[in-house]
Amino acid sequence: MRQIFLVIALIAAPVAAFTSFELYANNAPAKTGDLGDLSSFKAIIADVQSLASKGDLSAAAKRITDYETAWDEAETAIRPLNPNDWNNIDAASDAALKALRQSAPSADKVNKTLAALVTVLNNPAQPAQ
Repeated sequence: MRQIFLVIALIAAPVAAFTSFELYANNAPAKTGDLGDLSSFKAIIADVQSLASKGDLSAAAKRITDYETAWDEAETAIRPLNPNDWNNIDAASDAALKALRQSAPSADKVNKTLAALVTVLNNPAQPAQ
């Protein structure tokens, strides 16, 4: 009878340890990574800001389409690296796109949303204000 209990204990202990580790590993917060090189996106937004600051909101709206296309094409590669940071940039991007694509865009609002987008591109962990 003792041998049966010993066998059960010798089997149960490693199984319990392994199961506990698996539960911990699967529930541990995922390590977030860097989104990689965002310089191409920053360069496009710098162009958009330059156009907007000159008052050419029509040209700025056209140029931001290049940003939108590049951002959308890069989503499958960038988003998995850090979904939270990607969402912060995407939300700021959407705000800038919306501001520029209004029927009568406000230069002040466009400049503010573009500045917020640049801030988030420089520090994706911080959501746009």
